[in-house]
This record gives sequence, C-alpha cells and structure tokens, in this order.
Amino acid sequence: MAYDVQVTLVPRKDAAVVRTRTTFDEIPEFMRSAFERVASVLGPRGLLGDGPAIGRYTEMDPASGSLSVAGFIITSPIEPEGEVVPDELPEGEVASTVHLGPYATISEAYDAIAAAMALHGREIDESTMWEEYWSPPGMPDEQVKTVVFCPLKPAG
Repeated sequence: MAYDVQVTLVPRKDAAVVRTRTTFDEIPEFMRSAFERVASVLGPRGLLGDGPAIGRYTEMDPASGSLSVAGFIITSPIEPEGEVVPDELPEGEVASTVHLGPYATISEAYDAIAAAMALHGREIDESTMWEEYWSPPGMPDEQVKTVVFCPLKPAG
C-alpha cells in the first residue's frame, strides 16, 4: 500500500479510556474489552458521539509490555467511573497517514511515517503515538480504516 504522510497541527482532544499494561499479543482482546467498557459508561451519559475509537501505546518494553490506552474521543472531559478515566490527546505537530487494511499490517503505516520524516530531517516523539479507528466492528479487513498519528519533536 502507498501511504500519503501529512504533517499538520492538531488540537488537543479529550478522551475517555481504560488503561492497562499489555503485550503485543494481548492488544486485540484488550481493545475489544476496553471499547465495550468505555461505551457502557459513555452511552448512558449521551456522550458516545461520532468521534473515533482510539488506541495509544507508550512505555514500550519487550519484557513488560507497553502501557495501552483505549477508548473514545469525546467533546469534554468526564469524571472517572471505575476503570474508565479521562485522558487527552496532545496538541501539536504530528505526522499522520491512513492505513487501509488489516490491523496485522499497521506497522507498514508507522514505517512509512518514519521513512518520510527521516527524509525531511524530522524526529518522531515516540512517547505519545496514537491511532484512530474509523471503521465499525465486523468490517472486512481490506476496508478497515485506521489513521496513525506520530507527534514530532520541534524542528531544529
């Protein structure tokens, strides 16, 4: 797949999420469960809008896994309810691209962003990368749309 990598400024966005430490193999089950738990809190409050589901991975460590965060973008912060807590996606300059296809090949989108930024002499801030999921559950793999965001370190 050819990737069109864009550099843009994005605004800060509020989210409602569940956090846990996962291994790569545990991510699909964690995501499914986290989306259900967050939706069960947001739905009755009328806060489950048209925004995308999100996933964010930080503190990546092959031995202990990564800190995984999954939930939904919302219009304003929420009060915590159980394991569903407020979160935010940062404002700033990001490199992003759209990945169409199965999640198993999402690393291709990250590789495309890294290659494009290296070509332009820009560094990715790997501490807060995230994904927005724009396809409903059950969509055929080849139609799944994921937007990958990689914050950039300030240009030198």
